[in-house]
Amino acid sequence: MNKSKEEEMGENNSKSIDNGIFDKIFFDNYPEKVNNAIFYKTINSHGFSKFELSQKDIEYIRDDIFLEKSSVKMFENVYACAPQYRDILIFKKNKKISGIAKICLSCRQFYLISSKKEIQTENFGTEEDYKSLEKLFETYKKNKN
Repeated sequence: MNKSKEEEMGENNSKSIDNGIFDKIFFDNYPEKVNNAIFYKTINSHGFSKFELSQKDIEYIRDDIFLEKSSVKMFENVYACAPQYRDILIFKKNKKISGIAKICLSCRQFYLISSKKEIQTENFGTEEDYKSLEKLFETYKKNKN
């Protein structure tokens, strides 16, 4: 059965996730640092789905999505909605967390923090970037069901 995003949110809230932390993860620019234990404990709880990306998909995200695109210049965007970060990428290097990207595919916004400057975001955010990520995420979600 395919659930609506609202149904998933309701289930997540009913599974005893601290609503304050859940709301921060879902709606805010949180966490502020990559080594936030409460954030990781919460996203590893029962209310969240976790997928390990294949090496091919990791390389695609690194080399094609979060790569500087010299031909693309971003404009200041004005958004009509508040982001709802339903998709979160945890970046690791040498088995240590090096960054977090929270992505709202609905309104095309993202929040990214990194312990280093290795993750390129200056030119991230094209419609093609979001469509590519959406397609990739859907592949993993379908394979889970």
